[in-house]
Amino acid sequence: MLKVSGYDLKVEYLPGKKQVLADTLSQASLNEAPPEEEEVQVNMLERISISELKYAELQQNTANELHELYAMIQAGWPETKQQVPHSIRQYWDTRDELAVLDGVVYRGMGIVVPPSMRPAMLEIIHGAHLGIVKCKQRAREALYWPGMSAQIEDKVKDCTTCHDYAPAQQKEPLIPSPVPDLPWEMAASDIFAFEGEHYLLLVDYYSKFIEVTRLKDLTSQETIEVLKEHFSQHGIPAKLVTDCGSQYTSKEFETFAKSYSFEHTLVSPKQGEWRGGSRGENSEVSMEKKQ
Repeated sequence: MLKVSGYDLKVEYLPGKKQVLADTLSQASLNEAPPEEEEVQVNMLERISISELKYAELQQNTANELHELYAMIQAGWPETKQQVPHSIRQYWDTRDELAVLDGVVYRGMGIVVPPSMRPAMLEIIHGAHLGIVKCKQRAREALYWPGMSAQIEDKVKDCTTCHDYAPAQQKEPLIPSPVPDLPWEMAASDIFAFEGEHYLLLVDYYSKFIEVTRLKDLTSQETIEVLKEHFSQHGIPAKLVTDCGSQYTSKEFETFAKSYSFEHTLVSPKQGEWRGGSRGENSEVSMEKKQ
């Protein structure tokens, strides 16, 4: 509509049968007959990530261990589960998804692994010591056998290496910080590095607004000067929360907190609780000045 707004147009409806040139190409058929379809040979080695040697091993073991299943898929499944040999009844629920090609049984694009090869496949699946979900996801992309998911779970749970490097503590429920009544009444600050440069981050607890400033150096003096610049724009917060970096725990920063009359609260990533003041004193000092 914007493109044609500069033109004086008159729009009229015209039935499709009267639009001679509107869709000529879509209505005209080709006189040439389509070429005869040639038989296409599918080479599964080009579509799955497996070596020729391993594929030959799968073919041999399938012939030795899954010959009943192979024959059943080729002949067709019976009407009821009771008519299926007991050794392959576990494949009954997935019978419509099974196919055979090159002497190997497939479920979709996943190879049905013969029983003798399953322990080795479990070792490969868990070779990188991923978690249960990742291991299952990795296996389902290329493999299948009845009970595979349960065996992967047992494999991961019984892995001593995974137990040794498991998280030492369970995740605690998130405890949100109370929202202040006014903007910049409570703020948090931290220092981070990005592409070889160090920056100071300041966040308002009320609005979640952030300020980021590049630091010339990592001294307390430079940190204080940057914070003073932000305080001059937004106002001095009643409470400033930081980690236990040396810039925030120095005597110089303690003096800065006292002179600007804000409560300085330190928090450690693994401390689990909050404590006030760079030296455990600023909290009381700021409260006294407010009173």
